[in-house]
Amino acid sequence: MFPKAAPTQFVSENKMNEIKTVEEIDAAIEALNSERKNMLEAKKDSDLELVKKLCKQHGFTATQLRSALKLKGKSTRTPANKTAVKKTVVNKTVKPK
Repeated sequence: MFPKAAPTQFVSENKMNEIKTVEEIDAAIEALNSERKNMLEAKKDSDLELVKKLCKQHGFTATQLRSALKLKGKSTRTPANKTAVKKTVVNKTVKPK
């Protein structure tokens, strides 16, 4: 009625194959992550070169661009994590002696 247990040798071979497969998948993931990192770095470098070229065409220096971007990114508003504190003035009357 119940299935017979598989031979121990067959089970250990299946587990070894699973372990090899998992190791292969891990190696493939690591290789893809490395390739992705390299591609992103190459794209960043090419984008920076394009920006440098455009700046040079229009007579800007990298320092001027950095300063302009820094000023553009600054916020003049109160940060969201800081709440405004309302100050209340209490009228105190001094009694004459």
